[in-house]
Amino acid sequence: MSTSGLGIEKFVWDLTYACPLRCTHCYSESGRRAARTPTPEQLLAIADVIVRSGAQRVSMSGGEPLLVRGWSAAARRLRDAGIQVALFTSGWVTLDDALLDELHASVHTVCVSLDGPDAATHDRIRAREGSFARALDALEALDARKRALVAAGQPAFALGVEYTVVRSNLDGLERFVDLIAARTTSVDTLRFGMAIPEGPAADEAFVASELLDEQHERALLARAPALAARATNGMKVSVTDMRYYVPYSPTSGAGRAIAHLEPDGQLRAFGVYEAKVGSLLDEPLDVLWARALAWREQPFVVDTVATIRDAHDWARAARALDRRYGSPDDLVRIARRQRTTDPTGVE
Repeated sequence: MSTSGLGIEKFVWDLTYACPLRCTHCYSESGRRAARTPTPEQLLAIADVIVRSGAQRVSMSGGEPLLVRGWSAAARRLRDAGIQVALFTSGWVTLDDALLDELHASVHTVCVSLDGPDAATHDRIRAREGSFARALDALEALDARKRALVAAGQPAFALGVEYTVVRSNLDGLERFVDLIAARTTSVDTLRFGMAIPEGPAADEAFVASELLDEQHERALLARAPALAARATNGMKVSVTDMRYYVPYSPTSGAGRAIAHLEPDGQLRAFGVYEAKVGSLLDEPLDVLWARALAWREQPFVVDTVATIRDAHDWARAARALDRRYGSPDDLVRIARRQRTTDPTGVE
């Protein structure tokens, strides 16, 4: 049955919470929670629901989606239905010729995540030595494959780079643009986005040391033209404050047409927050989407989000929403994380 009248324009689908990294800002806390990786059959079943939804775009993320058996078949199911598919990778998985072939055949866009202009910065944020070198290797492999495809007159995937901005890598943005421009020739987009205050990035210790405040945010946005001017080879550089992840904005409808899926088909009520409304593998999408929209209008949600004036308020609101609506497993993980980062436990 078609559900194309629901108004969902995009799905963000975390294919797994398995991850070789332990990124300090990871909204999904991947690598530190149960992987919940779906089977290949479940991947296809979820993909079929997305196809019937009428959505125009899907972002496959994680965790590390390239660790998931059957990811490419699900991506091709979506792509064959006319849906734009983007896959986000940390670059840890070695991109050999076979995997590059799969990516070329399965997705429209590949984005590699890098969080620093050098190994010291990136590897500290990603909490894994060698992750910077492997991400650059992956990016260069994708760049070489894309150039070969273009030279042969074949359609090629779009190639992007994502850089999550925190205080400790804020000074390296210009050097990073120069690095990518020097190491590649076919990157289409480079996006600098401030860390989303969710998961570990919403905890008080991270907020105090790494989350951008309003002054940092204004300065970051003001640097956008100069950063864009450094780009070469047609690469487009952009800066975003990620505000479309706020549960509701009275001045913008951005984000309200985005559906966020957990690996096993659980639909989050909104974006990156821990509230879940049920699984696509168990109930119809229209029923779940109605619950998600209703959640966004609950008085506690509306009142909590109404307090957001800056990123620090946003982190406080995220903690409140996650504690109120998280599953029992979520609450155990949140409590364990906060005992580690905040000994007082005081808000």
